[in-house]
Amino acid sequence: MNKWRVETQILAGFTLALAVLAIVGVLAYRTLTGFIDTSAATAGSRQALAAFDGVYSSLNQAEAHQRSYLILRDKTDLIARQAAITNVNRLLADLRPLLAYDPNQSARLLQLQHRVADQLQLLDRVLKNSPHGIEAVHRQLASEPGHVQMHNIRDLLMLMQKSETTRLDQRRATTDRQARETLAALTLLLAFSAASLSFLYVHIRREIWERRHAETALGQQAERLRESEQRMRAIVDTAVEAIVVIDENGNIDRFNAAAERTFGYHVAEIIGRNVSVLMPSPYREQHDSYIRNYLRTGRARIIGMRWETEGRRKDGQIFPIEISVSEIRVSGKHLFTGVLRDISRRRQQKQELANTMQELQNTNEELKSFAYIVSHDLKAPLRAIGSLAEWIQSDFGDRLDSEGKEYLRLLGGRVRRMDQLIEGILEYSRVGRVNETWVHVDLDQMIHEIVDLLSPPAHIRIEVEGPLPVLTAEPTRMRQLFQNLLSNAIKFMDKPKGIIRVAGHVADDGWRFSVADNGPGIELRHHERIFQLFQALAPRDRIEGTGVGLALVKKIVELYGGHIWIESTPGQGSTFFFTLPKNEP
Repeated sequence: MNKWRVETQILAGFTLALAVLAIVGVLAYRTLTGFIDTSAATAGSRQALAAFDGVYSSLNQAEAHQRSYLILRDKTDLIARQAAITNVNRLLADLRPLLAYDPNQSARLLQLQHRVADQLQLLDRVLKNSPHGIEAVHRQLASEPGHVQMHNIRDLLMLMQKSETTRLDQRRATTDRQARETLAALTLLLAFSAASLSFLYVHIRREIWERRHAETALGQQAERLRESEQRMRAIVDTAVEAIVVIDENGNIDRFNAAAERTFGYHVAEIIGRNVSVLMPSPYREQHDSYIRNYLRTGRARIIGMRWETEGRRKDGQIFPIEISVSEIRVSGKHLFTGVLRDISRRRQQKQELANTMQELQNTNEELKSFAYIVSHDLKAPLRAIGSLAEWIQSDFGDRLDSEGKEYLRLLGGRVRRMDQLIEGILEYSRVGRVNETWVHVDLDQMIHEIVDLLSPPAHIRIEVEGPLPVLTAEPTRMRQLFQNLLSNAIKFMDKPKGIIRVAGHVADDGWRFSVADNGPGIELRHHERIFQLFQALAPRDRIEGTGVGLALVKKIVELYGGHIWIESTPGQGSTFFFTLPKNEP
């Protein structure tokens, strides 16, 4: 839910305050009105009680003045009598509206009026028929039933007075209660008004503080946004790739410096133009329809992807580009950002690489043909030469002197060395070109098989330190690797008791192997040379060798992503170290 504006909150607060004030005012008005009505009724009860006393008192006065007149015959008593009767009638008339609220009191008032009328008639009759003389008057007054009638009037007045006194007490209690309610309502009204005004004051002060704080924060945020926009503009303008921003109508909104260099347009002449100006046909005609279709359906075919297409420079030149498009929304509008790269050089390099790969493939085919020629065309004459030497040795050996026999021996050795050299070249050429199936190779078992095959002399002992790992590799390559290292150690051993040790330990990201011997050792200046093809340190007439073995070992190790080196002390022996990865290459 969105936060209300401060004006709306204040208006809502005032509205609520006015509504509560109106409710409390209505309640106070009703309470005050009831208080006024009750007060008026209380005053009416007091008037009725006073009238009750006045009726009885006036009747007594009328009767007293009449007696005085009958005795003294003073005309002033008749005037006073008539005034008392008039007052009685007036009081009875005043009681009618005062007792109209109570049907019982109204009935009693009617009864009272009848009794008062009877009493007045009685007084008139006595006055009219009054005799002369004091004694006669006393006898007449004593014989009349007027005193009984006055007792009845008094009793009725007392009953009405009692009823009205009870009603007066109730009205007083009601008046007191309504007075308290009115006071409470007014107190509540004042308290709520004070609380509402205090709340509104505090709320307004808080809103003013929050608004000032928000304005300060907005100012700081706006400053950060300006700085961020400046940084972003600097990044976009200094980016190596061309960046083009278009709106939902396809018109160019941003065009950085790299885009200027790529397409040849200045930013002032390209902003606002349709992006299709940077496209050759048929992309130019399809672009706007693609944007409309995307905005209508929301289905994107190229947004968020990287693909290769063609661009068109200002001078009309068509060139290949790589482009990726992303979408952003600003103030409800769609903007599309394209990051472009001129891949003309990459296309050229790709073509050059394809040409090189074709040349390498042709060279590889030539190497295959060369290996075939070496394997078939060179070995056949060697076999013939070897057979001829054997025949000469067999048929004419007894006719040859020692020098001739030595020549035949050297000839056989040269034939065998040439055959081994050809086999070494073939094996070297196959590494990396002829692939076997990768399987799990148990090096412990393989080393023992190689030792059995090499059959080292009795004075040479080969030791395997610890269990060697099981690798996933080509078994032939692993066999060539260890067999060449072990055969070299056996071949060049010059000690009466030779020891060759094979070990393997866990390294950083793989295995580290070593093949150590206590042979003649190799000088430091030859450590790089021995891994080169056809390089042999010992004279070939003294020790048969092709100079291919260590070169083959180095090639196999590097093919598997490892590294090989030698540590040696002349006269004390050599240790060949090499690493192999744990994971499959």
